[in-house]
Amino acid sequence: MSRWEGFEEFVQVVDNGGFSAASRATGASKGHISQQISRLEDRLGARLLNRTTRKVSLTDIGEEFYERCNRIIEELDEAERSISSLQREAKGVLRISTPSLLGEVHLVPALAEFQQSHPQVEIELNFSSRKVDLIEEGYDLVVQLGPRTHTNVVNKTLCRTRFHVVASPDYLEQHGAPQKPTELKQHNCLMFTHHGQSKPWKFSGAMGKKQVPVNGSWRSSSGNALRAAAIQGLGLVYLPDYYIADDIKSGQLQMVLSEWSAVERDIVVIYLERRHLSAKIRLCTEHLMKYFKSAIQRTTSTLA
Repeated sequence: MSRWEGFEEFVQVVDNGGFSAASRATGASKGHISQQISRLEDRLGARLLNRTTRKVSLTDIGEEFYERCNRIIEELDEAERSISSLQREAKGVLRISTPSLLGEVHLVPALAEFQQSHPQVEIELNFSSRKVDLIEEGYDLVVQLGPRTHTNVVNKTLCRTRFHVVASPDYLEQHGAPQKPTELKQHNCLMFTHHGQSKPWKFSGAMGKKQVPVNGSWRSSSGNALRAAAIQGLGLVYLPDYYIADDIKSGQLQMVLSEWSAVERDIVVIYLERRHLSAKIRLCTEHLMKYFKSAIQRTTSTLA
């Protein structure tokens, strides 16, 4: 027999003044309620109720037990109300991981806007290019380029982004602009690195898809550092549209190889698959989907 079995029926009988009234209040049969309380008394080894044909009254032990059971039920009700509130309102710490290349530009302002609408949420934002373990490391959300294939996660696409090759007007005036991807080998290319490794720049066009290994004298794991170096005329850089839209508009950077399309990637928000999603995760995900759709539309129109 469960330790909790029978104590709610016991409280109902006392509160309603008898077994018949408790049966009407709970929808359970009178026999079931009587049986539950008898089992409870047997387990406790004490009589809780004095039963007569006319009324039911508490024994001395029953009176003390009733007070304690009442407090337990009140605390359980409060716990349920608290959980219901958490499911409706965004509260608590929201732990998020994202690569710095993406998070510095869009995620920070998006989360700041979300927190203004939900002041009871505390944001913990960590920048990392590695694939963090949501369970082991206790993350609520991950925002990254490309979905995960794990069966226990949900991927929600926020938007699509495209990479572009850009350089400053000074660099292009001095070194000229490449006319096709293979000519990148003749230029100083500013390379994004992850764990000390850089990847080829990818393109697609009328001649098919190409992966071009590049070299250069400037490497960094920070997109902002690469962008700043390109503005200073140090070389060509390969960055997503949301990083360079304002610089293209202002003329600090110019696109090259525009007849070639660089790769497109999905920006996704990822969370653990759960039957009941907490309000902070659900509401933040909904906010990010609206924010990114609007932000990328503005970026796309700038580069069109």
